[in-house]
Amino acid sequence: MEGARRQGLLKERGVVLRRVDTPEGNRRVYLFLAHQGPLWASAPGAARGKVRFGGSTEPMVWGIMHLYRGPNRFYLRDVDVRKDFWSLRARPGAMRRAIEWIRTVSLVLLPMHPCDELLPILYWSLCSLEDEAVPGVVAEWRFFWKWLGVWGLAPDLARCGFCGVQETQSWVLSEEGLFCGSCSSGKGGIRLDKATVADLRRAAFSPRAAFLAWARTAAFDEKTWNLCNERLKRSILSGM
Repeated sequence: MEGARRQGLLKERGVVLRRVDTPEGNRRVYLFLAHQGPLWASAPGAARGKVRFGGSTEPMVWGIMHLYRGPNRFYLRDVDVRKDFWSLRARPGAMRRAIEWIRTVSLVLLPMHPCDELLPILYWSLCSLEDEAVPGVVAEWRFFWKWLGVWGLAPDLARCGFCGVQETQSWVLSEEGLFCGSCSSGKGGIRLDKATVADLRRAAFSPRAAFLAWARTAAFDEKTWNLCNERLKRSILSGM
């Protein structure tokens, strides 16, 4: 891309995905930026305190990233931190889940290929995870489903993927999509009842405020939701 080779200052909103310190005391950060996609940026001397970033180069820190784009690499100059999600670090379960989301984004997205639609999905999903009253499995389903929706790969939850029926007593969520009990004969997948599918739909489709109000008070079968989340994650990873 011609724009990616042009030298000069760059300022974009984004998030830190990874941080690597070298034995020489330098630091490299993998950023996910608006209009740029994921990219590596160097901060010479940052790991030995020569350049003071504080906690702004930790994974999951969101802000305005100030960089210099040289002929061969990007250099991080400063970070205007807007959100650090530090509270997640005090909750091991939520932290593990957040790290796995960040890791999946790092693995799947192509470097220097913008994916601006995913940035707000990741941000608001981390905000949901930060809410201690929202079950992590439900926040995760919403995150993965919306991510697949950006790619046009999310399973259709509104109806059976074969016959189109919208309401039935039993469902199966398979690698191919969601099917009613009648059409799922011989298909492998996760068997779900009517109430669970209604909850999956609500988690995926509800506006954010309505989703939070419902998720804070509803009861969920964590084992079943984890299975459904793994199903969506496999679809994301298969797109690598």
